[in-house]
Amino acid sequence: MPSAVTGFATAALALPAVPAVADTRRLSWFALSGLAIVAAAATAWWLARRIRRPGIVLAVTGGALVAIAGWVVPQTDVSLVTVLLGVGLGAGVGIAGGGVQALRDPTAVAGAAGGIVVLAVAVALDGAHGTAWAGLLYGAAVVLVWAFARGTPRERAMGSVRWVAAIAAVLTVMATLWVGANSHTETWFGSQVAHGPRDKREVAITFDDGPNDPYTLEIARVLDEHDAKGTFFAVGKAVDARPDIVRALEEDGHLLGNHSYHHDSWRWLDPRYPELDRTQSALRRSAGACPRFYRAPHGQHTPFMARVIDDHGMTMVGWDVSAGDWKAHDAGKVARAVLDDVQPGSIIVLHDGLDGDVTADRSVVVRALPMILDGLERKGLKPVRLDTLLGERGYGDHC
Repeated sequence: MPSAVTGFATAALALPAVPAVADTRRLSWFALSGLAIVAAAATAWWLARRIRRPGIVLAVTGGALVAIAGWVVPQTDVSLVTVLLGVGLGAGVGIAGGGVQALRDPTAVAGAAGGIVVLAVAVALDGAHGTAWAGLLYGAAVVLVWAFARGTPRERAMGSVRWVAAIAAVLTVMATLWVGANSHTETWFGSQVAHGPRDKREVAITFDDGPNDPYTLEIARVLDEHDAKGTFFAVGKAVDARPDIVRALEEDGHLLGNHSYHHDSWRWLDPRYPELDRTQSALRRSAGACPRFYRAPHGQHTPFMARVIDDHGMTMVGWDVSAGDWKAHDAGKVARAVLDDVQPGSIIVLHDGLDGDVTADRSVVVRALPMILDGLERKGLKPVRLDTLLGERGYGDHC
């Protein structure tokens, strides 16, 4: 039962991650993932034992699924995406190591061994939640495919394994593309900056989705009281609605950035990405400024968008600290979340608006900001504009 052994070995290798799992929720995910790995491995063994020789194609397919999904899982948060990636992980391990004859096939052994290592690393890096669902969905896929299979036991087994491999491959590719497009730190879908130099005691506090009345200028006032300057990534439609707020920010010495025109969920897919130019024009009219920094709404970007930004001589900026303030009401919790994660060079993202709504209630940020600034001072971290942190020009000569 090499696949079952693979499952138990994977769970055992993942045990060192247990001390790093701090809360009950993650412990529950970890425990469920261990059970699911074993269940998936046992299911794969039951299926693959009907195949006389597992073959090099299945071994390579399984190993590739594990390698791709294991690489992507640590880069995403708990969501449906991790569930899809988990299908790839579980199916890959089962396929690569399945079959009673697998130990006679060096390629299958190599694929299974590689899967164990990659999967263990993924779990150690908080990928346990995806792995948990992997076993459940993999088992369900096997049952469904087996129920509709026809032919001899060996033909049914081979056909089922191929179907499972195909389904897992499609889901893994889809999830990989989604993670690449939504990552606010990784650069494999287009160059972006997620933090500044780690050897300087400086951080940048950035604000998205404004301008907003009255909270944007209240935030600027709090920053001024603490002798700090912020970077405001403005939404074009909000700039056109309240150019006076943007002009006041620029005159007060805060930095303006481009955050798209509509801040919706689909225009980022346009390969031409006209949103960039439209927002640049709005900022030029309102404040006479041509920002060199761009932040994608929700962090969603494509290689085409990255090319347009690069053609404009601009820099795409992500972040490495987020407190989820857009959905929070507890200012103290927002401040603690920022201060727990911040480090030298961090780019902190907060929101002075919501999707370009100029009247959204952002009082939670106004209340949290003094606590954040005081906490940064205690840590010996100085908040500066993004251009200062990165050592780049904040504005261009023309839009």
